[in-house]
Amino acid sequence: MITNLLKIAVIVCLIGIMAVSGYVYVVVQELKLKLSETQITNKAAVQAITKIENDTNISKSTLDNYLLFSSSKSVRLFYEENIETENFLVEKSNIKILKDFELPKLQLNTCSRYKCIQLRKTFGEIPSSIWKGLLGTEDFRFLEHRGVDPFAIARAIIVDIMAMKFVQGGSTLTQQLVKNLFLTNERKLSRKIKEMVYAIYIENILEKEEIITLYLNEVFWGTHQGVYLKGFYSASLAYFNKKPIELDDFEATILVSLLKGPNYYHPRKGVERIKQRALAVFNRLSQLKLVTTDNEVIWDDDKWKTWQESFLLRNKQSHFNSYYVLSKNTETYLDAFDKFVLIQSVDEVKKYLKPRLKDADIGIKIIVADKNCKSFDCENLFSYYSKLERDKRVAMLDEFHQVGSLLKPIVYESFVELGRKYSDSIITKPITLNLKSGKWTPKDYSKVKVDSILLKEALQKSKNIPLIRVASEIGFDILEENLDQKFPRLLKPLAEYPAQLLGSMELSLSEVLTIYSKFIENKCNDLKQKKLIFEESVLFYMSVASETTIANLAKPPLKNAYVFGKTGTTNNGLDNWYFAFDGKSVYLVWFGVESKRDEYDLKLSGAVSSYLIFQKFLNSRGKQISEVVCTI
Repeated sequence: MITNLLKIAVIVCLIGIMAVSGYVYVVVQELKLKLSETQITNKAAVQAITKIENDTNISKSTLDNYLLFSSSKSVRLFYEENIETENFLVEKSNIKILKDFELPKLQLNTCSRYKCIQLRKTFGEIPSSIWKGLLGTEDFRFLEHRGVDPFAIARAIIVDIMAMKFVQGGSTLTQQLVKNLFLTNERKLSRKIKEMVYAIYIENILEKEEIITLYLNEVFWGTHQGVYLKGFYSASLAYFNKKPIELDDFEATILVSLLKGPNYYHPRKGVERIKQRALAVFNRLSQLKLVTTDNEVIWDDDKWKTWQESFLLRNKQSHFNSYYVLSKNTETYLDAFDKFVLIQSVDEVKKYLKPRLKDADIGIKIIVADKNCKSFDCENLFSYYSKLERDKRVAMLDEFHQVGSLLKPIVYESFVELGRKYSDSIITKPITLNLKSGKWTPKDYSKVKVDSILLKEALQKSKNIPLIRVASEIGFDILEENLDQKFPRLLKPLAEYPAQLLGSMELSLSEVLTIYSKFIENKCNDLKQKKLIFEESVLFYMSVASETTIANLAKPPLKNAYVFGKTGTTNNGLDNWYFAFDGKSVYLVWFGVESKRDEYDLKLSGAVSSYLIFQKFLNSRGKQISEVVCTI
């Protein structure tokens, strides 16, 4: 009888051992897969070299924000080196470039989740004040245990029994790591067992330095400017506007103290919570001789107040979002600084227009491409769409917007091809057409105070009445035949839909790119073959900013350069455009309302929205402005 019981006991034990072994094996294999996703890589994002050119200007705040995410050791050292070598001169909020030089490349954002920044570093790149602070705060016996600490567990049990409630946990730093990275916070025995298995396995395959590195690179550190912060590096940039190596012992202590509860201790909720915790942690670390014992580094009330005010002010800015957006963009036509400046320009204009935008669902789409690009699939092209959560390709190819006056230069050039001259005088009095749908009288945004106007002036001022008058004189059927080869969505007969000539036509950004690229190519070929004189061409007329619809908004140096450009506005400001050509690249910007359009009347224009984005970009990217030259 006893022998049979022993046999049964042995079998049960074997089955138990096999079950436990199988469970451990499955858990370990699962962990191996998860760990592979946290590897540090030295691979840099594909980036074009950023060259800053002599005799240009850069916004100091834009450069400061860019340098935060760059490979430079610190913003301060970068300025010292470049001022010493006389590469640039700092003039209050502006930087005047004195010599050509290159900017450091941006660091690689390795976070895979939406709106998240993570800059993984090796143990040697982590300041000792941070990792020492972590050990002193979270797990002082870290170097002595192997993933699970029996002494800490026993101490926690005693404390919890005495308090008659769950007060203290016995988790090691390694257990906290696996819980935060790979598990949930649910209080189940199965989860706790898996946590211990994970921790013991990690301690057996990784060195202590590697575990610390993994922890500091992977844990959540709160949010900033709506961006998720992962790891100590992005946290340092967010909370202190400094790279980690620049933090003193007390600042490093504050950073580590925030880990206890990034949302609970967040500066936007006041400084008392984080202040009390940071002081307590710093005192403990001082007693353990892990940080300086110099109390002068401890902040006074004024310093705490200044830090909070600075953080809240920066939290309203957008450079973290700008870095996140460009870090996920793999197109190389623009260099990293160009992308950063362009995205910042979008945010600045949107902020400037905020009082007029109400709560409208604003979308911004941009294409910058080589002049030889004929479609959105061109290799030498950069694209941007403000709705990060949506499919950018669908937005560029399959969504259509009324173009307004954007294509008028092509319409006016058709007039010339059909026999008119830009020196022709056109009557400005109102004209009414009898359509099948009824009488139609086009109107101009601003009244013309003269009886007649030159054709080139009508184009430059984007006048509607002169355009329709010339179209009716030429004949809509003849004009239709000419434009049918240029506009893919032309409704016919044109005589019954003349409003298309003023911008009622709906096109995608990709279609506009194709239309204008072909137009620019044809006009450049005419100039190269000397069929045209530049000063008497549509390219020249639309390159004199002081004579066009952007005259009151244009600022140097763009204002003084020959850059072909045309605005477009329709639907009471719901669709706003700007197209430009500077001899090398074509630029297309759409700024508009994407949903519930019937609820808004924004009274915007392509000039005060899309053009301003373009101008801010070109004037502050640190490059000489190219001009309309077709000989290249």
